[in-house]
Amino acid sequence: MKKHKKQFLAAVMIVALGAAVYLNWSLTNTQSVSRTLGESKFVNATVSTEKPTVRTKEKAKKSDAYKGLTKKQRDYFSRAKTDRDKIQDKIIDKASDTLGTENLSEKDKTEAQSQVAQVIKNFTFQDTVESTLKAKGFTHCLCYINENGCTITVPSGDMKKDKSLLIKSTVQSVSNIGFDKITVVTV
Repeated sequence: MKKHKKQFLAAVMIVALGAAVYLNWSLTNTQSVSRTLGESKFVNATVSTEKPTVRTKEKAKKSDAYKGLTKKQRDYFSRAKTDRDKIQDKIIDKASDTLGTENLSEKDKTEAQSQVAQVIKNFTFQDTVESTLKAKGFTHCLCYINENGCTITVPSGDMKKDKSLLIKSTVQSVSNIGFDKITVVTV
């Protein structure tokens, strides 16, 4: 009896597998598709052949990452963020070069690893502080964290009553930097 049950169960599994293969084959698109390696298309894209109007140009300006800022402020924030990223990249590159050299002492290796770890930690704190401040209503901000403390730069239009205290408490909650080492600068 057991032998018949096993055979029956095997036959049912084979039939179920065959049915699944048939359903998969019948429900898939049977048209042959030829594709070129590297070819890509926009998914759900709509293409307009009309020239941009004043209204679409205004919409593009409003969706700009620096909306609400003056040209001077936009230039400052874009340049400052680029400069900050370059400096931090140089520190990581220098540490990586140090780690890549032969005949490196354990002390130098540990120091280089420590520098990279600190820069990565600062990246994380800076991103967290910036994201949190934006969530609290600041249109734009830049956070610089180093061994001496923290500097937060915000647009002057965002600085209203008690905002400095809000910024300092946000930085302190994220990075455990003391209030006396947090500087708020407006642009």
